[in-house]
Amino acid sequence: MNTCDVAIVGAGIAGLAHALAASRQGLKVTVFERDSAALGASIRNFGLGLALGQRPGDMRTLALRSREIWLDVLAQAGCWHKAQGSLIIARDAAEWAVLQEFQAVRGAEYHTQLVGVDDIAAQGLPATALGGLFSPSEIALEARVAIPAIARWLQNMHGITFVFGTQVNAITLPHIHTSSGVWQAGRAIVCAGHDFQTLYPEAFAGQGLKRCSLQMLRTRSPGFTLGPALMTGLSTLRYEAFDDLASLAALRAQVREHDPFLLDEGIHLIVQQVGHAGELLIGDSHRYGESVGPFNTEAVDARLLQLAEAALGRRLEVAERWQGIYASGPGDYLVRDVAPGVMAVAITAGVGMSISFALAERNLAR
Repeated sequence: MNTCDVAIVGAGIAGLAHALAASRQGLKVTVFERDSAALGASIRNFGLGLALGQRPGDMRTLALRSREIWLDVLAQAGCWHKAQGSLIIARDAAEWAVLQEFQAVRGAEYHTQLVGVDDIAAQGLPATALGGLFSPSEIALEARVAIPAIARWLQNMHGITFVFGTQVNAITLPHIHTSSGVWQAGRAIVCAGHDFQTLYPEAFAGQGLKRCSLQMLRTRSPGFTLGPALMTGLSTLRYEAFDDLASLAALRAQVREHDPFLLDEGIHLIVQQVGHAGELLIGDSHRYGESVGPFNTEAVDARLLQLAEAALGRRLEVAERWQGIYASGPGDYLVRDVAPGVMAVAITAGVGMSISFALAERNLAR
């Protein structure tokens, strides 16, 4: 039989991160992926390593450590990336109040700073915002390119074996039962994304796990360079770092009164410029359920595009549209010992790109 020290199920970012962490401990690693390449949430996102949005404490620590590992891995794997932070612009007084309160309460801890209209205009943006909040901590990468490139780098430089197009049907250590035969492993780590049913469904039952579907767009280059990832005050309604701010209630009430569609569809705006071609990734929306349908809503896409065009002050040409799906739960991540020698890991808040490397490092240290 083929043998390894650690078998990992899933070649998305969580699986790759655990493969790297195991390899750095000198372990022989095999990664199994059911598809011919990773096609899930890990390639359907903004490619944004977000530290600003994570709540203080554990999540912020994981995000900052993951940032360090990302920068090292991306450089070694030869992947395009940038570390130019993020900018949240305030389009009205309610959004501006939230950003000002955040800076007063957490600015020193998060190394953020308030910026004025001139600073925003210097990014090539219209001078219509009241101000903004700049964070230097965010990094950008092109996920659909970086994820397979990192897998190749792990294979070539770390000796990790990847078995694509192979479904893991059961794990009874030391046996890994797959659609391509039986392997042997000393232990296993399951990083199966939003698939809670195939392996160890009993471990996920009762955890309040659902699936979240989101809509995103990719536009052609707008003809200028956008350095930081761009958000609006709507993003403060979604990220935990802002949850306890007193001014947030007024902003939420304002949006509920004047534009309830945004809250009903879980819409906020992120615009990220990626790759050498300078194309823009725009999103996103959020719908939750035990299962999620495959059909996008044109009204959501149209609203995302309208928000982006207003923030950028220019018309955009859509090149691609897609749906992303990720696991969602009451916590940010789930780590369970589901059987002797078998660990299951699920990122349950859409933060896989932001915390996976550090979480894997912690899990392997156990």
